[in-house]
Amino acid sequence: MKRRTFFSWAFVSWVVQLVKPQWSWAGSPPSIAEQPVLDPRMLRAIAGAVLPASVGDAGLTGATNAFRTWIMGYKAGAEMSAGYGLTQIQVVPPDPSGQYAEQLADLERRARQRGRSFVALDVAAQRTVIAEALTAAAVETLPRRPNGRHLAADLMSHFYFVSSDGQDFVYNASIRRATCRGLSSSGARPAPLG
Repeated sequence: MKRRTFFSWAFVSWVVQLVKPQWSWAGSPPSIAEQPVLDPRMLRAIAGAVLPASVGDAGLTGATNAFRTWIMGYKAGAEMSAGYGLTQIQVVPPDPSGQYAEQLADLERRARQRGRSFVALDVAAQRTVIAEALTAAAVETLPRRPNGRHLAADLMSHFYFVSSDGQDFVYNASIRRATCRGLSSSGARPAPLG
């Protein structure tokens, strides 16, 4: 190998390492086996306690399924879209679901102190159990995106701030933030919900 070729190759390799995206330094995402196993019945019960009942049974089940899908598809370290005026590349923080299994066990333990499983408690008792757990976790406000501090707060955060259905519910309009309505209707107000 010629010296010039070697130095060219070494320089290019160094530049590639220098400008490599941050997400590639974060390591591989957790495998499905590493993610917590979350009881769908308990998640649905939590959704029924923390989300508005006016969403309806189908809406609560949909919110629970959307949250589970979001958790399963979470890729820590993935590059986030840059906002207007931001000059630095930002990456998605670590997977917030690492403590969820413990938090579910804590909710179940608190419910058992009242003589029943969490799923068997009435909604008022479930809300009391969740309020105690949120106080113990020092959750005072909903995060803008799920952060792992507590599963109940993260479920609400996902519904209100991340999901299209939650935003449609809040504004009582078919905004469909995650879908493109096309240019022809871009000036029209979103239709009211059913």
